[in-house]
Amino acid sequence: MKRAGDFSCPFHFIFSLSPDFLDTSIKIPYKFRQNKINLMIMLFILSVIIGLAIGSFLNVVIYRLPRGESLITPPSHCPNCKSRILWYDNLPILSYLLLKGRCRKCKKPIPWRYPMVEGICALFFFLLFWHYSPSISINLFFILALIKALLFVSILIPVFFIDIEHQIIPDSLSYTLFASVVSISGFQGYLIPSLKGAAVGAGIFLLIFYLSLIFLHQPGMGIGDIKIAAGIGAFFGWEMALLAFFLSFFTGAVIAGVFLLLHLKQMKDRIPFGPFLVVGAFITLFFGKNIINLYFSLLW
Repeated sequence: MKRAGDFSCPFHFIFSLSPDFLDTSIKIPYKFRQNKINLMIMLFILSVIIGLAIGSFLNVVIYRLPRGESLITPPSHCPNCKSRILWYDNLPILSYLLLKGRCRKCKKPIPWRYPMVEGICALFFFLLFWHYSPSISINLFFILALIKALLFVSILIPVFFIDIEHQIIPDSLSYTLFASVVSISGFQGYLIPSLKGAAVGAGIFLLIFYLSLIFLHQPGMGIGDIKIAAGIGAFFGWEMALLAFFLSFFTGAVIAGVFLLLHLKQMKDRIPFGPFLVVGAFITLFFGKNIINLYFSLLW
């Protein structure tokens, strides 16, 4: 049985696209197989549409939340000329392409982040639906796991972009991630592993925070990093959370090294760590088990 937050690499399914219902050696009526194939195709198309719609909303979150603006009112509008964006100019990715990346009214450029967030969200939703689709209609456990994974992705995407631009991680995102993951894990029967993961995540980054204060006389981590690490730990459980955090530190060290070599940053400059936590979490989400298996295969 899978642990809370466990995720086999979706590309394993892509590269071994021969599920039982496609195996002609199994005596399953053609009509049944065809209906199931059609259902799967519809689910994948639906996942992309939902991902694009959620990604469009996440752009609102990324722009308004750090500015203290309401996520509901006013309706979508151009941040430059304040003109309202009509529905046909607000279609994810498509409107950006049709408008050639510019506002219809003032002709100011629309940031590239908008189609990027929508595309990333659609891709992740597709991969998550792909993974959970074999059991989505018959198994409540996997439905809960899918919902938890979709929430996880939908919260961490804004964390990534907000921390890059503003160097903050809003408490509303951290608390929502923690509360939703722990609640769903409780329904799955994984409340204790989820709380252990949260404790490990918060504990590691609290330790770094206080050791940095003692020896470097400055915080080595932000409080927001500690809170979001607790949510990531709650999602994965402590074992896979350790992998996610290791990957976060590794990617952070590599990127920081590149910045220093190219003189884009100085040693005294601050680099937000939240994006690296998100990257480590996403790598673990999609490739975690493969990385662990590869590691042990090299040992033995």
